[in-house]
Amino acid sequence: MRETAVRWWRSLSPADGLWRSARTVAVAAWRVSRPLTALLAVTAVATAAFPMIQMVAVSAVVGGLPEAAEQGAGSAAANSVYIGLGTMAVAYFIAQVTPAVQWSLGRVMGARLDVLVRDRVMDATLGRPGLGHVEHGALRDAATLAQDTRSATFGADDAIRAVAGLISGRLQGLAAAGILVTFHWWTPLVLLLTFLPWDMYFRSEHGKVARSWVERTPEQARASYFRGLGTDAAAAKELRVFGLGGFVRDRFAAHYLAGMVPLWRERTTRLRRFLPPVASVTAGYLAVFGALGWELATGRQSLTATALYVLAAGQVWRLTPSYNDLSRLAIGATPLLSAQRVAHPAPGGAARTADVRPAREIRFDRVSFAYPGGPDVLSGLDLSIAAGRSLAVVGDNGAGKTTLVKLLCGLYQPSAGRITVDGTDLRELDPFAWRRHVAAIFQDYVRYPLTLRENVAAGAGGDLDDGGTRRMLADAAAADLADALPHGLDTVLGREFDRGVELSGGQWQKVALARALAGRHAGASVLILDEPTANLDVRAEAALFERILTVTSGSTTLLISHRFANVRRADRIVVLGGGRVVEDGSHDALLAAGGVYAAAFRQQAERFQLSGER
Repeated sequence: MRETAVRWWRSLSPADGLWRSARTVAVAAWRVSRPLTALLAVTAVATAAFPMIQMVAVSAVVGGLPEAAEQGAGSAAANSVYIGLGTMAVAYFIAQVTPAVQWSLGRVMGARLDVLVRDRVMDATLGRPGLGHVEHGALRDAATLAQDTRSATFGADDAIRAVAGLISGRLQGLAAAGILVTFHWWTPLVLLLTFLPWDMYFRSEHGKVARSWVERTPEQARASYFRGLGTDAAAAKELRVFGLGGFVRDRFAAHYLAGMVPLWRERTTRLRRFLPPVASVTAGYLAVFGALGWELATGRQSLTATALYVLAAGQVWRLTPSYNDLSRLAIGATPLLSAQRVAHPAPGGAARTADVRPAREIRFDRVSFAYPGGPDVLSGLDLSIAAGRSLAVVGDNGAGKTTLVKLLCGLYQPSAGRITVDGTDLRELDPFAWRRHVAAIFQDYVRYPLTLRENVAAGAGGDLDDGGTRRMLADAAAADLADALPHGLDTVLGREFDRGVELSGGQWQKVALARALAGRHAGASVLILDEPTANLDVRAEAALFERILTVTSGSTTLLISHRFANVRRADRIVVLGGGRVVEDGSHDALLAAGGVYAAAFRQQAERFQLSGER
């Protein structure tokens, strides 16, 4: 993420980076609220117009005071001064009120943009069929940018006000240059030329600010991890038993400073880069003010005109962005730009079939797969899965059992070979439609901080009545769980929220199993159980496997386990080794063959007998 984001920033010229950020914020603001965006544009114009009106009124008052003092109250000159003072008061009042209105609009629209950013990140996470984008960090960094930027310095509301400031500044600067042209045509050109180094400095600073903020993200993500460890209930035991509190604090501080020190150091070097632009602008103003003073001293120009031109010259600089607007836009727009980069749709291709029917046969045809940067986990795997039968997949840790499950669920695509469902390549099927026919429990199942009812019904898309929920719990050997909890099915599980009840590891696993069975109840034709009983003791695990195979009889069931003795009732057993099937058959046939399965089965059986004797 960091390298991609930094390359993206560096691919833009300074002007591109500044105005692309502004355009992105403006388009997003228009999307979240057209009326509020239009009102913000009106305030931007007002912010530019009324200071100019005030400037003209001030010059008229300054120039008219000597004549009004000479002619006395009630004279035409005095009346002109009164009108000028009234105009100044009105313009001053509006100029003071408009920023407050802008601030309020920015807060409201900024909150909506924050929601838009989070929605885009969530859509990018949940709206794609695979897992690669989640497991390899880009979205995690985008989420960090979306969250940490808002809490640390500038947010979306600041970016919105910065865009309004850029608009009003440009308008105000152009109006001031137009007034100055009436003095001498060359004066605004001189100022604009001397402002070029100033403008280039601020444009380049926009990129530097944005890059330095993006580059701090990985370190800040690590700092956030160690900060989270300090408040994580699951980690609290080890932190105290091993005395790791100081270590966690030190690592948090180290990563936080590693991310922030370069940012602070960058700020200290800006002064040196700032001096040449300041010298250039100073020279330009000396030239223009010198010409104005000469014209006034020689009587070629009135005091009113001189005051107006001096005030106008002081506003020409608004054509360039202020450092405040630069920083607010560069940092405040970063979450939106980051979310925009990760929110690309899935790569196009041939239209996918949405009409997915219950599978009669699933085949792995010479399937190979490797995780990015790693060796092949599966290598030329051939396997057929018949409908209505139970298939157990066993093998040592790292044999590729879970990878096979991920491929079958469409969470990854094979590196080589193909997976077919009734002869149709799985890649040609709509992944979301296919997954409606698959229910699964994984080794790293989720412990949702929801009610027991919601935890189970999630497997059926939330559509499961209380009777069905209790049946699924009973099928998962947890029939008494609801009655044992203080609020029955309405009991919130986990300690994340108040009044939540924490379950044991075995109970959580049965809840996850009930969720998978609820998916089968809702119409899934393939049930996948990846180490579904790892948190149970050997006897309880064997009993639950027996129960699972009984309640899922007649369904296409895929059992994954590293304990060979638990799967002997499966209709068929395959042993994985070296990324492919090394043995295939029933329990009795594999025992008779005297191969890998037979040796592992007997070895595990002996261990079980020894543990039982003890």
